[in-house]
Amino acid sequence: MSEPERMVLLIDLYLGPQFGLFELQEQRMLPFNPAQHPLFGHPMARGMVLPEFRGTLAVAEELDCARFHPRFVSEEFDEEPTCWVGDILLFLRDGHGPYIVDQDIKDTSSSFELPTIGVTLRTDLSRLMTKERARHKVQEVLYRDVGIPTRRIAGDEVNPILIGNLYQLHAWSRRKASLNASQQEHLLDSLREGMDKGASAWEVLKLLELSHGYPTYHSKIVMYQAIWIQRLRLELLSARLWIDEPMVPEVRRVVDEYGHWFSRGEK
Repeated sequence: MSEPERMVLLIDLYLGPQFGLFELQEQRMLPFNPAQHPLFGHPMARGMVLPEFRGTLAVAEELDCARFHPRFVSEEFDEEPTCWVGDILLFLRDGHGPYIVDQDIKDTSSSFELPTIGVTLRTDLSRLMTKERARHKVQEVLYRDVGIPTRRIAGDEVNPILIGNLYQLHAWSRRKASLNASQQEHLLDSLREGMDKGASAWEVLKLLELSHGYPTYHSKIVMYQAIWIQRLRLELLSARLWIDEPMVPEVRRVVDEYGHWFSRGEK
């Protein structure tokens, strides 16, 4: 998985629960022949009438770019079509039922037309750009035909402060804290009160360790997990989560910046 894909994945994991994320697939092959919808056979899709993929070969023929479709060539076998591979497929659910969003990810916006990998002085840039545009268009049409929108996401457009914070939070997301439910609520209330007073998280945690015996390590687990699941609302887009600096209350919601990635229809 590339670094831009990891960045997008972090935001998917952070915001996904708000959009009913129940499955996530990465590096899914795009079928070159007719194939079932990705929701086919899923219990949540029981009773739904799901359209089938036409396959990338048919879509490429329709778009007059079949010459760019990948093929496997060897001395032992005749030339055979192979699959393009997508990036991330999100399986989501809202009040209307399950739905899917395709995420097509590159390091920069320009990379959707001109790849940055495998380009040499001898590369025919005009042909390469035409091929790259065709590949992304085929993917978009393939999914659109079965009701799946494709979101093109460039890594250089993702907020780096947010990504740094999410990397930090995710690293704590699976750890186990020794504090019971009542102690955790007391801890979070104390952090909110400290935030209102301009205190750092470290000051609050050390005070609770002295006054109530809460181990600082386990308090950090509770704090970071509460931020990850958005029970403790700190600013993630413009301020780093430095534990020894004053806590900054949430100013901008991450969902307001990136929620369109998860919508059913067009942006």
